[in-house]
Amino acid sequence: MAFVIGLVLTGGFVVLEFVAGLWANSLALISDAGHNLTDALALGLSGWALYMSRRLPNINKTFGYHRTGILTATLNAATLVLISFYILYESIDRIINPPEVQGWVVIIVASVALAVNLVVAWLLMAWSKEDLNTRSAFIHIAGDAAASLGVIIAGIIIVFTGWKIVDPIISILIALLILWSSWGILKEAVNILLEGIPEGLDMVSLMRDLMKQPKVTDVHDLHVWTIGSGLSALSCHLVLTENYTIQEANLIAKDVNRLLENKYRIKHATMQLEYQDCAVNDTFCVSPDLKV
Repeated sequence: MAFVIGLVLTGGFVVLEFVAGLWANSLALISDAGHNLTDALALGLSGWALYMSRRLPNINKTFGYHRTGILTATLNAATLVLISFYILYESIDRIINPPEVQGWVVIIVASVALAVNLVVAWLLMAWSKEDLNTRSAFIHIAGDAAASLGVIIAGIIIVFTGWKIVDPIISILIALLILWSSWGILKEAVNILLEGIPEGLDMVSLMRDLMKQPKVTDVHDLHVWTIGSGLSALSCHLVLTENYTIQEANLIAKDVNRLLENKYRIKHATMQLEYQDCAVNDTFCVSPDLKV
């Protein structure tokens, strides 16, 4: 419901702000409207991705649809980067040839934009803490709220000083803000798509804790990756000190699973318990021929 309300509010305001920007001849308003348009698209995509990620696994998608949120976050961040470069390009042109800007129109419209963005950001705030997809949409909105504040400041300066060049200067600051806010999302999303380890995970500490298990003598072929926001997975081979029965090995696996879930928030672990070393005794089980 938060996504639907945000989409309606943001989408309706995009039209108003774009028309007002053309009337006031303000690049700051037009660029902010463009950012708001991507906000509306981001909200729509993020809402769809949240719905898809809750679908159950099936015979073709055995891990489910968790990656739809990651793909959406990547698309949102990449779109923000492209828009930022376009705003920078237009801003430089307006610094060279500053047009007339109607400051009061800028102030009024940007004030409404700020109110809309703050409401939508508040609706998404609680969801954004755990889900990368929702966080990408939240950063869209929060960044646009900051941009709207900058546009208001530009309008006030234009009204009271007549300094028209402040409009493209504020636009440049908006573009830089968008670039900065989107980089973290893009970096985290790409890391997940490349099967990188979950953010903040200490592999050395994990390896040490696995080796400390009473009946484990070695660990190899260790891999940890993120399936989707809040869902990490692990696979490894554990070499045991003795040739235990199936019941005893099952108890060992339960202890390791408890460690992984409580300390590292890894809830999906696949372990192969063995009594012999891996043919290539390497933590990540990489053949010497493949090493650089």
